[in-house]
Amino acid sequence: MDISANLATIEARKDTLQEVVDSLRFQVDVVRVYGNDYVPQLQGDNVEVYSGPDYTDNAKFFWLPISKGLYLSCDDDIIYPPDYVATILKARKKYPNTWLTFHGRKLKGLNLNYYTEHHSYQCLREVQGDYEIDVAGTGVSAFDTDLIKFDPLRWDDYRMSDLMASLECAKKNIKIICLGHKKFWITSAKTHLVQAIHEREKKNTRQTQLANVIYELVAKSR
Repeated sequence: MDISANLATIEARKDTLQEVVDSLRFQVDVVRVYGNDYVPQLQGDNVEVYSGPDYTDNAKFFWLPISKGLYLSCDDDIIYPPDYVATILKARKKYPNTWLTFHGRKLKGLNLNYYTEHHSYQCLREVQGDYEIDVAGTGVSAFDTDLIKFDPLRWDDYRMSDLMASLECAKKNIKIICLGHKKFWITSAKTHLVQAIHEREKKNTRQTQLANVIYELVAKSR
């Protein structure tokens, strides 16, 4: 089975990008990095670099339409532990045909603030046990390409790949499982970028609209 780690990046995070890639490249067959509007300079025999228009974080799924095997969607500001892939492979046997993640949200209802009014599970903090959730954190997730495929270049929304990918799952009635883990098992890269994407997007009401759609789709399948 092929295992790929796939992430999108921006030039503001170039100083810590190699460290992120190094935390993944010894665990997978290939690490694929999409540079939004710039060409990343990276080392590693199994590291492939692409560059093109700014598709924001959606570009972590750039290769999905042509990929086979286990697809890890990753972020450019996270350091992954050395047993990250081994943990996923073990969970894959326990939860077949699911989207696995270490971060996400369980939606509580309609018209609630996406960031503050739903139950969240944090990848940087401890999660005690495994939970079925509604929105996956796509920076720390994995799934089989035989289970689901979509083309992110057809999405109309940007900087909200968690919601867009989870909407694809909801449409196909694919369960999302957030896996339990210890605090600091996953850590943040010491990026010089002051604000993360989600900090800039907190006032975006489109996220609430998408969460509503996901909530209603999931409710119908229960």
